[in-house]
Amino acid sequence: MGDAGRVVPSRADAAPPSPPPAARRRGPRSLRARITLLATVVVALAVGLGGVGFASVLSSTLADSAASAAEAELTRFEEVLDRAGPGGLSDLDGYAQVVRDGRVVGATEDVEGALPLAESEFDGSRTVGVREGDDSSDDDIGDRVVVVSTEVDDGLLVAGVDADGRFEAVGTTVVLLLVAVPLIVALVAITCWIVVGRALRPVERIRRETEQVSGDDLARRVAEPGTHDEIGRLATTMNSMLDRLEQSQLRQRRFVADASHELRSPLSSLRQNAEVARDYPGCVDPARFATAVADDSERMAELVDALLVLSKADERSLRLKLRPVDLDDLALAEAARLREFRPPSAGAASAEPVALTVDASGIAAARVRGDDRMLARVLRNLGDNAARHAHSRVTISTAVVAGRSTVTVDDDGSGIPETERDRVFERFVRLDEARSRDRGGSGLGLAIVRELVAAHGGTITVGTSPRGGARFVVSLPAEN
Repeated sequence: MGDAGRVVPSRADAAPPSPPPAARRRGPRSLRARITLLATVVVALAVGLGGVGFASVLSSTLADSAASAAEAELTRFEEVLDRAGPGGLSDLDGYAQVVRDGRVVGATEDVEGALPLAESEFDGSRTVGVREGDDSSDDDIGDRVVVVSTEVDDGLLVAGVDADGRFEAVGTTVVLLLVAVPLIVALVAITCWIVVGRALRPVERIRRETEQVSGDDLARRVAEPGTHDEIGRLATTMNSMLDRLEQSQLRQRRFVADASHELRSPLSSLRQNAEVARDYPGCVDPARFATAVADDSERMAELVDALLVLSKADERSLRLKLRPVDLDDLALAEAARLREFRPPSAGAASAEPVALTVDASGIAAARVRGDDRMLARVLRNLGDNAARHAHSRVTISTAVVAGRSTVTVDDDGSGIPETERDRVFERFVRLDEARSRDRGGSGLGLAIVRELVAAHGGTITVGTSPRGGARFVVSLPAEN
């Protein structure tokens, strides 16, 4: 066979090429490092912007306070001028000058001999430096003063307060922020690294334990921390997933084993008949041999076809050709087919065949939207199942109830125990009575019915028929 069974991926289906190593190394690969980096950057920006804002607000607040103090000094010195004139300022402390025609005509001790702090009136306040003498340069500027001004009878009165304290306070605050901000950011980074590491430690443990689970040992489970947080739910979810995988593997193995067993029987029969015909020429009736070969071949074909349908159902690849379908027509056709059915008697497989009575009087108009071939197969499997287990009578009926189209198949056989009603839809499941009486059944018919009904958005239930046998009810969305 060579490579006939192999599927070679096309270029479109091939996996995309992996990124180059340089691209894969961009940025930290560890979730712990990424979270720590992100948190550190956010905190650094927040604290940095907060520090800048704090320093700005502090500087603005101190400036407003200095301006208010300068206004108070201006009022005080203006009262002195009213009483003693410009000469009365010389005995006072503080910063005040009376300027007339660009010359200082009166000043306090702190600015005695200094150049004019201002030569014309101005609005609000301003910060100026005290300069001594006419030839002083910018390097000779002394105290910085916040000053305000007003026009008086003797000229321009300029008064103010020392501004060096404000600059020192703002400078000290900036220095403290420059020291504190990196320390805070470093502390946040270290704390985040430790906390995230501890938080992710159970995740890493779950990853290691899950990595050790192999297809040959799906019974392993992840240790659950016993908490109700995200880590606990993750461990519970992983264990639930492993449970589903284990059950799926067990079903698959059982499915393969049962399929092999079912195929072995007709293959053995074919080989036995062929060997007898070969070793004892003339002893085997050709017609009987041909019939046996045809029966066994048909049984294998039906089994393979059933396995294919179930495989497509498992892969969610059943393609339904949806169109309006009259369930009553399908039910009438199935009833006609069953009237030609000749099941073995209830007593033994060797008994003479008996006629089967099929009651189709309860078939009423019912329409659904579905695949007529698949729905016909549903009715055929249900009909075959009822005919194999019935003593003498099968009843088929259809109806539309509460917007649902239903098909009901009853028989007068031994029925299905309530404890077994869910199990009959499992694959290769046949009840003990069916194993002793059934000829040709593979245990896949009802499993196929359930999958096809589910694919049409319907349900199937099992109950007890009025005649004591089994009742199968298929419910599908009705087509208006």
